[in-house]
Amino acid sequence: MVCPASPDLPPSNPNRTIRYWSLLQWLMLLASGGLLATLVVWPTIGLHGFWDVLIPAAPALVVVAPGIWRNICPLGTMSQLARRTGWSRARVVSTRVQPRLGLIGVALLLTLVPLRHPWFNQSGLATAALLVTAAVAAVAMGVWLGGKSGWCAGLCPVHAVERLYGIRPVITMTSAHCRQCDACVAPCPDTTPDQRHGIGVKTPARSLASALMIGGFPGFVWGWFQVPDGVSAWAVGTWAWPFGGLVVTLAMYLLVAWRAGAAAQRTIAAVFGAAAVSCYYWFRLPALIGFGPYPGDGMLVQAQGVISPVAVSVMQGGVTLFFFWWMVFRRPAPRAWMRRPQPASQATAVTIGMS
Repeated sequence: MVCPASPDLPPSNPNRTIRYWSLLQWLMLLASGGLLATLVVWPTIGLHGFWDVLIPAAPALVVVAPGIWRNICPLGTMSQLARRTGWSRARVVSTRVQPRLGLIGVALLLTLVPLRHPWFNQSGLATAALLVTAAVAAVAMGVWLGGKSGWCAGLCPVHAVERLYGIRPVITMTSAHCRQCDACVAPCPDTTPDQRHGIGVKTPARSLASALMIGGFPGFVWGWFQVPDGVSAWAVGTWAWPFGGLVVTLAMYLLVAWRAGAAAQRTIAAVFGAAAVSCYYWFRLPALIGFGPYPGDGMLVQAQGVISPVAVSVMQGGVTLFFFWWMVFRRPAPRAWMRRPQPASQATAVTIGMS
């Protein structure tokens, strides 16, 4: 299956552009090493830096320009080390297996996020262990599978969120990882215009992952914010709130999608994606400045007494309006996250024999 090229013109000097991206990738890797050290030695600072600075900024970046994050993500860079050094076995994942990797990524996302409250938000060592485990998995997938198929377009839990939020990118970037197209994924999430959940060969795994993310993720996000930090991982509420919310919005989505028909699926996906990211910032932004429902949870600075509650409400409403305008009402021409590089002269990878 050949992915359509992006309509954007290539840059005048792609080699120089890739060198700039490579520099940013190395800087991000160095920053990640510093973050890991900080999580272990100064856990309070490390936890704030990761969970209260980097993570809150990521969804907005993915909504506006997912290609930027795809180029500089440290885990993505590590997954491509074997490819760059010639150590990758470069096996090709079949169109039946690729959706299963994506479904596993969704399952990881829905499992790990609730564990933030009892473990990862509280412990620098736990968060560091999570990041190291993800890095090892990313490198291993890059050694085993070709291109981005193993991690960046497969097992990575964040990729499921990228596909939900990154449906209206403002710009198409040069791919800093793919110097040539190895056709590792079909359709390629980076270079296919109008990329969203459900695109590709219809399989049960792809359909389930699509329904969980489009329909269930808004309720999952809402439910997650109903749980305070410090609860037990075995407490019923730790899991009941996010998964209860998931079930409610998933049922709403399935009903609306069934009644609306195939022609409206793109708009429905945009509405539910906008609802999910808006819900995230509706709760997250006030918490960052001390106006959250649980005092101290997720707080970066204390702004009570400096900012009025009315201003916080205006901020919440403005952010919500922005995301719905950007993702639903704004209708730009279909645009890919990345420009498609020149295809490889021949495929040398071996297809994995999985049924």
